[in-house]
Amino acid sequence: MEDKYSAPPSLPQHLQHVRILRIYSHGVEGCLEALAGVLDSTETTSTHSATADPPRRMTNLRKVTVFDTYYGNRMYSTVALDTVINILSNNSGITHLELQMYTELEGYSIDPRLLDIIRTGLPRLERLIVSRASSFPIAQAVEALKICLGHPSLTDVQFYTDSERRFHSRSDNPVHKALFGSLLEFLDGTHKAGAQLQTVDGCRLTSLALPHIRGYPRSFLLPLLRTYLPKLERLQVPVLDGPYEGELEKVIAGHCSNLCHIAYTFPIYGDQNSSVIKAVIRGCARWNGLKSIRIFGYEHEYDKDSDRGLVETLVEYHSKTLESVELQAWNCLGGAFRLGPIFTGCPKLKSFKVLPLTKSMLNSMYFSHLPAEPWVFQGLKELCLHFHEKDQYSRSNTAEQEREARGRMFKQIGGLIHLEILALDFYGYYDEYGWDLDDSMRSEWLKEIAGLDKLRYLYMPSDYWSRRHLSTIIDSSWPRLERVSARHYNSADFRWLKKKRPWLKIGDPE
Repeated sequence: MEDKYSAPPSLPQHLQHVRILRIYSHGVEGCLEALAGVLDSTETTSTHSATADPPRRMTNLRKVTVFDTYYGNRMYSTVALDTVINILSNNSGITHLELQMYTELEGYSIDPRLLDIIRTGLPRLERLIVSRASSFPIAQAVEALKICLGHPSLTDVQFYTDSERRFHSRSDNPVHKALFGSLLEFLDGTHKAGAQLQTVDGCRLTSLALPHIRGYPRSFLLPLLRTYLPKLERLQVPVLDGPYEGELEKVIAGHCSNLCHIAYTFPIYGDQNSSVIKAVIRGCARWNGLKSIRIFGYEHEYDKDSDRGLVETLVEYHSKTLESVELQAWNCLGGAFRLGPIFTGCPKLKSFKVLPLTKSMLNSMYFSHLPAEPWVFQGLKELCLHFHEKDQYSRSNTAEQEREARGRMFKQIGGLIHLEILALDFYGYYDEYGWDLDDSMRSEWLKEIAGLDKLRYLYMPSDYWSRRHLSTIIDSSWPRLERVSARHYNSADFRWLKKKRPWLKIGDPE
């Protein structure tokens, strides 16, 4: 079938009501071409006919997402890319812009016209998200930062990279150091001009994830945090180009008084210890304490001069303030990575997630890491835990010991009466120990959590429970449940429940 689209006749009349627009490149270029034709026709009509209706533009457009997926030997067609540029350049009221550039082409750069529009054509832009599959060319990273740090209204800037396997030249190249130096000169000029006019007190940014490069030099990163980001509340901690985490800690402790949300991705190359993120954690303790932390990856080993791991450091300095902890692709092997201090030492926690790599369970939790002591976060609203069978500690236990550990877990979860989101996944445990035959035991575990009447979302592997166990407990409990996701979902087991609660969304996890 020919991939050809035509715009419905009524489309021009609706353009002025559009507030959110998502633009995909793959397979929908015909749609963009049709939209381009409509936009061109409104211009033509308004230009050549004095009696015609006024042009119907997207005057209320506020949020735009552009998905630029590489396929074949090209990106967008010329017409499609020009249409995106046209939309952005003619709608100055846009407040949120997301560019998902998932090309794998080495050295591919964002179209400079997009950067020019962000610089001068979107004065009300508040949030910018740029996602890429590879790292940023340093010259363009510097240019993008110059635009964002000098923008009059941007408060949230996020540059994300899906893969850390592709890097452009290191930042210690003399040319690149000069680029970062020119960026600081620009910021200094902007800062002084604002101070003279008494209109600007540093950059407006409250949330920042820097473009991903091989490493940021101290000559740039330290002055940036010390002088130009006074309102910063959220930071994706970047990779450093050298061992200056001690200086970084002092700068954060001395100047980043609002910083309370941090994230960090462990690099997959070189030394993987946690000295950088631990320095940031300690630096934030000088102020009001961290409220949230998100970690992707894991520390390879303890620092040689310290016997405290990341979790221990986090809880030592921020146990009384933490509200959200997310650990993804977290390596739970060995005592150095036990998560017990979070369960027993963070009473204000509202969200706790330990997640594996996508489509992989190799970095999941083990039951040996669950403390027997009472969990202290009694106000928890979201809990996501994934478990895997490859546990040297669990394999040394008897089946009875494992059943007791599992029972304690469900009893602890049952006491979290404010839970709204619960996701539990188990791989291999019940097969190895024959728990699939112990229906009464598993029925008791379900009863332990039946009192969580605030649950809105539930994820559990349906193959873990005997036929109809899970659907029966859903029917008798959890009146506020809106969605159930179940690995190995069998629609026949839930068909009767779906008839009884037609509003309930049931299916495989997304």
